[in-house]
Amino acid sequence: MSLLHTPARHLAALLHEAAYALWARFPAELPPGKRPSCITIKVDGPLHVRDKGWQGGAMYGEMAPDARDAVLALMADGYSVVARSQRVDQKAVADWLEKHGVPAVADDGEPRACWTDTTRVLCTARALTSPCEVTPYGYSHQDWAATAAHIRATINRPNRP
Repeated sequence: MSLLHTPARHLAALLHEAAYALWARFPAELPPGKRPSCITIKVDGPLHVRDKGWQGGAMYGEMAPDARDAVLALMADGYSVVARSQRVDQKAVADWLEKHGVPAVADDGEPRACWTDTTRVLCTARALTSPCEVTPYGYSHQDWAATAAHIRATINRPNRP
């Protein structure tokens, strides 16, 4: 291990922490005008309770409390939803969501900058254009009632001025 290896790791960790700190901040007053209505949600934490560890990326167990109802309500309100995970098998994520009553589709690799379908969740590893990403370490997701209220207060829907 080189002498630069440890400082480089430390710097990388600091940069990662700073990026999430900046990303997680929302201004009190958003500028006027339309904003994308796509909400990205990290799978592990906000959606999937990974209480048995990584398990090779397997999707197991139940959804996080109130996650299903919150996602369905956001979609009914006109938001498109992306479930982002670094898992290799995005179809397994989509199947798991479907099993829990959330319409979902796995990313087919088609080039796209955003997701606009409000009838099903896109499961992908890609970071698509989204004004908000709900993560256990970025936006301070604690419960779905507070998270959904924050999204509705700060992100315009396409059918709302």
